[in-house]
Amino acid sequence: MASHSIPAPVVLLGGGKIAEALILGLLRSGHVRPSDLRVTVRRPERGEELRSRHGVHVLMDNAQAVRGAAVVVLAVRQAQLRDLMEVISPALEPGQTVVSLSADVRLAQLEAALPSSVSVIRALPHTPVRVGAGVTPLTAGSRATETSRLATEAVFAATGRPMWMTEEALTVCTGVCGTGPAYVFRFVETLAQAAMAHGMDAAEAAALAKETLIGAAKLLAEPGATTPRLITEIATPGGITEAGLMAMDSHGLPRVVGEAVSVAIQRTRERADANAAAYSAPK
Repeated sequence: MASHSIPAPVVLLGGGKIAEALILGLLRSGHVRPSDLRVTVRRPERGEELRSRHGVHVLMDNAQAVRGAAVVVLAVRQAQLRDLMEVISPALEPGQTVVSLSADVRLAQLEAALPSSVSVIRALPHTPVRVGAGVTPLTAGSRATETSRLATEAVFAATGRPMWMTEEALTVCTGVCGTGPAYVFRFVETLAQAAMAHGMDAAEAAALAKETLIGAAKLLAEPGATTPRLITEIATPGGITEAGLMAMDSHGLPRVVGEAVSVAIQRTRERADANAAAYSAPK
């Protein structure tokens, strides 16, 4: 639940998957009405989908959309971001808050491309925001005001848990909470496949693996829960679970997960460096 009121309207420039996930999460929270949200799209048919599903106000003019907005969320692909900022910059008003969802465009490039009179913040929401369970890392630019921080925090508190951190820590988050849900889903998929390899029906295996994850997550969400304690509760010395955990470790689970996280972080840094060079070069 949001600890501060969410200023309206909130504008989402871009109507893709993460934008729709945020729409769902905000509306689900009860802190936002459909009339409080504006969304811009490039294709009329996509706009009609969002309008009919969620009742939000849909526009195709980004400059028009930002006028009078309390919070402007840049939810387009990185390749479209630079052009988008050029379009909206003349229309932005002093005191507005601009939140970029790009994982690989840094604050320095964002602040250089946007008016000095607006606050700039980066956020990395992921798909669980649509069910109000997203952890969203946030980092504020040098011009961000306390008001802008509170407004941004309220938006993402309504969709889960916001966490303020440094920009470098935000980069690390791409390999953990940014890509992490996909890793968890792949583990569940693999768990089901292992059950099928031992003769279980595919539908039963999928349901068993999914419900196992949901139950484990609920235990982890309890106050004071820690992974070592929860593992100890299940894995008795010399028991079946301990044998399974030892097999995972011996076959390199820690190494595989560590490599997946490292690759995601390195890829983000490389793309951010490339974008920084591109932003500094004349168009």
